Amino acid sequence: PSQSGAFKRRLFQRNKPKMTDATKFTNVWFGLTCNKTVALCGMSVHFDPQLSTLFSALGDTTRLLILDELRKREHQTLFEICARLFEEHSITISRQGITRHLNTLEQAGLITTTWRGRTKIHTLLSAPISDAINPWVELYSQGNSI
Repeated sequence: PSQSGAFKRRLFQRNKPKMTDATKFTNVWFGLTCNKTVALCGMSVHFDPQLSTLFSALGDTTRLLILDELRKREHQTLFEICARLFEEHSITISRQGITRHLNTLEQAGLITTTWRGRTKIHTLLSAPISDAINPWVELYSQGNSI
């Protein structure tokens, strides 16, 4: 016999495991723990909260293309970035959409902006990417795997 959705939800709520204070702080998600240490394969690396922001910023294709365009030619304005994305990749996103992507990249520390008069100039910062990825590469270059 089929059970209704409401009955299944009530059953799940009754049988859901209780989360104690101890499990809240030791809950591991993809090797990341709340005590700001990454534990992979018995090794630990210091976890920077900015790291999550950086990887989520790198997780979008449009933002990766923006970073690639800034790598090819630094010190670009919003108009230049929009034009290059349309020319090179046929991406038709509004200026406001590109501005949101640029703000995300700036919050992650991947780009910096400076003002020249009334024009905002965007520049790539490559150090945060290498600083974030090098500890992970070192873990796997030593022959450790998940």
